[in-house]
Amino acid sequence: MNRMHALVPLTMQEEEVKELLTLLGLEYVVHTTFQFRNRLIVPDFFLPRHDVVIECWRSESRRGIALAWAERNALYINLKFQRLKQVRPGVRCLGLAEFPQVDMESLRQVVGEVLPDADFMTYSMEEFGSVVRGL
Repeated sequence: MNRMHALVPLTMQEEEVKELLTLLGLEYVVHTTFQFRNRLIVPDFFLPRHDVVIECWRSESRRGIALAWAERNALYINLKFQRLKQVRPGVRCLGLAEFPQVDMESLRQVVGEVLPDADFMTYSMEEFGSVVRGL
C-alpha cells in the first residue's frame, strides 16, 4: 500500500514543501502510511530522523468559503494527528495552512481552536521554513 500512496501526485504546495525539505537536506518520505486499527493514516510528509509528520493545505477561495474549509480540514487533520500520536508515541505534528485571501489573525483563530494536537502550526511558507530549520 505504501507504494500506491507514493504514486499519488503532489499538490503545488506539497511540491514547494518537498523542495524546501530537499534544500535543507532533510530526509523525508512522501505519503507514507501508518496503521491505525483497520485503517491507514497517510500524512503528506514524514521526517523519520526527527519523528515529525507534516500536513499541509491551501486554498485560494474567498474569505468566508476559505475559513469554513480551513476549519473543516483542520478538524480532520487534528483527528489524523491524534491517531498518529496513539500509534506512534513521541511523534511531533506540524501543520501548514496557507489561505492568502484570509487575514492571518482570523485564520490563526479558526484553525488554532480546532487543531490542538499540532505541535507546530504555521500559516506561511516562511513560518514553515523557520520551524523546519529549527528541528
